[in-house]
Amino acid sequence: KFLNLSEIEKTIIYKIRIPRVICAFVVGAGLSISGVVLQSVLKNPLAETYTLGISGGASLGIVIGLLSSKIYLIPLFAFIGSISSLFLILSISIIKRFSTSSTILAGISLNFIFSSLVLFLISVLNYEKFHSTVLFLFGDLSYFSTKILVFSGILIFLCFIFLYLSGRVYDIISIDEEKAKTLGINVIFEKNLTYFISCLISSLCVSLSGIIGFVGLMIPHITRSIFGSIHKKVIPGSFIIGGSFLILCDTISRVIIRPIEIPLGVITGFFGGIFFLFLLFKVEKIW
Repeated sequence: KFLNLSEIEKTIIYKIRIPRVICAFVVGAGLSISGVVLQSVLKNPLAETYTLGISGGASLGIVIGLLSSKIYLIPLFAFIGSISSLFLILSISIIKRFSTSSTILAGISLNFIFSSLVLFLISVLNYEKFHSTVLFLFGDLSYFSTKILVFSGILIFLCFIFLYLSGRVYDIISIDEEKAKTLGINVIFEKNLTYFISCLISSLCVSLSGIIGFVGLMIPHITRSIFGSIHKKVIPGSFIIGGSFLILCDTISRVIIRPIEIPLGVITGFFGGIFFLFLLFKVEKIW
């Protein structure tokens, strides 16, 4: 029966459905592994690219790229936006001597500011794209480019390999930074490298799907509760579980109210909001 599909059905499966599933997996996996390492170096269970404002910065960069008609440079604009956002957040936290919790709150606030700027730019400069931009801000897998998917997938996989090989370093840094220094680990360099890689992954993911929050928050905790705190288990576990989770969320978004397609970020936000409250009120730690 599968071999007897019509040309239209084959087109839907091979050019729409399968690439979309791959895209969902790539984005979910990327957001999850970046969440793992950010939580480790910042020693904060609420840290991820969304709560630190990195995703919001990437989205602003993408919109600037779209308005300038430089479509092929979207990942670069996203990366510049994300790294600028992180630099701003870290600078503020250092100058004001914020705790990591205050840094997270500042990141969330910055995300709202960036989202407002995105809507303002679109409504003033290109109102025709307002609806698609709103969907983009809520997370959407309908408009990704196959070329960007291939490019992003390769880079995210290379980042995954690097982070996996650095698992022991993250084990030591997450436990005791002073001990890490005595073992010859350049903690500041490793942290900055982690921020750089997280911004790269976030910019690639946002280029594909828009802003999708809470995946990088939930999945690392779920993975740690299953595999423990060893990063050479947590990182690949988060990669697989995160990718699978976003495929599930994308499926739910498409079938829950047919023929209407719910923005993907709405589904992840629903689960993430519940999980966020769970993290705030739970007594027993899984960290």
